[in-house]
Amino acid sequence: MNISRNLTTIALIGMLGMTFGHTASVHAHGTIVAPPSRVHECRFNGNPENHQDPACRAAVAVGGTQPMYDWNGIRQGNANGQHRNLIPDGQQCSGGNSTFRGLDLLRSDWRTTKISPDANGQFVFVYNATAPHATADMIFYVTPQGYDPTQPIRWDELEEFCRHGQTPLVNIQGGGRGYRMPCTLPQRTGKHVIFHTWQRADSPEAFYACSDVEFMGGIVNDDLREIGRVTAAEDLQVGTVVIFRVFDENSADLESIKMTVKEGQGSRVLWPFILAQRVNESSSVVRVGARTADGVVEPTQTLNGNRVFTKSSKQLSFVIDKEVPDGGPDGNPDGDNGPVDFTYPEGRGSYQPGTTVRGTTGDMFQCKPFPFSGWCNQAPLYYAPGTGLAWDQAWTKTPSQ
Repeated sequence: MNISRNLTTIALIGMLGMTFGHTASVHAHGTIVAPPSRVHECRFNGNPENHQDPACRAAVAVGGTQPMYDWNGIRQGNANGQHRNLIPDGQQCSGGNSTFRGLDLLRSDWRTTKISPDANGQFVFVYNATAPHATADMIFYVTPQGYDPTQPIRWDELEEFCRHGQTPLVNIQGGGRGYRMPCTLPQRTGKHVIFHTWQRADSPEAFYACSDVEFMGGIVNDDLREIGRVTAAEDLQVGTVVIFRVFDENSADLESIKMTVKEGQGSRVLWPFILAQRVNESSSVVRVGARTADGVVEPTQTLNGNRVFTKSSKQLSFVIDKEVPDGGPDGNPDGDNGPVDFTYPEGRGSYQPGTTVRGTTGDMFQCKPFPFSGWCNQAPLYYAPGTGLAWDQAWTKTPSQ
């Protein structure tokens, strides 16, 4: 699982765009991933083509699926710091960009991420920069105490609580590049929206993101860092072997933990819960589950609620492999590379981190963890596994078994 070696290539390809399929956005430059933005949740915590989350499904019904594939392009090209003048009340989450209007829906069921301050009273916000730029400022706002999600967000009520200027580019969770910004959290309890603006220094262009959060109070275990989540796109059949593989900073195998799906364990909410229990029993370097207010990580049966944490000092990554018994409905019992989820391009648009496909070369490939997994569904000219111009930005070739 090689991390990107050529950020210039990523940026160039991300801006080229295509005229077919789900195109790479011309202005795709990033979003908040910790806590995940509303658009990032809808894109990577479910299938945009058949979303099971009610709020994300409603957003797709309003604006279509394409905005979810363009998750890193919520922008105003000529903002020049005039965000309040350009973005009307109630349109902060779309950045005043009608393409993303589904993200402004007034709903009480947008998925939230629980956040608490560390021992220093701070929380580290993480921005995935798919195309880094010089920064004038990054500003964080929060809704007022008593915020009602069924009412429009109003500029007069937003409170700025953190601001960063030029911010160094660093390695972030999942092997990408971006920005880590510690902020002292405001005095809030309950559910809120954190609104973020990123104003470029080398252009009037600015980018926007809303993160739905729940302020928990207390102090979290600040020695833990989230590196991804266990995503369950479908139920698994009995006998499927699920393999949780952990890699070190050099992408070398570090741990491999297996579980076999038994009768009654294959539902989308149950097998990740059982896998999380198994990993927590066996792993010495990661914990899987939902973080409680006091910082403990506990497995949960909330759909796609099991997140993966490691010590903050470690640069680890992970993938989840699945071996379907006898090939299964999507398997390949006669192939040279073992069972796969799809034969490419079958299923394109539904690929998730860890999805395995057989490419047109006959080799088997696995979709990389986020933030790279978004490319797996993108333009075949660039990302077709094994043959695209930049296929290794999205896929890992799996050795023959």
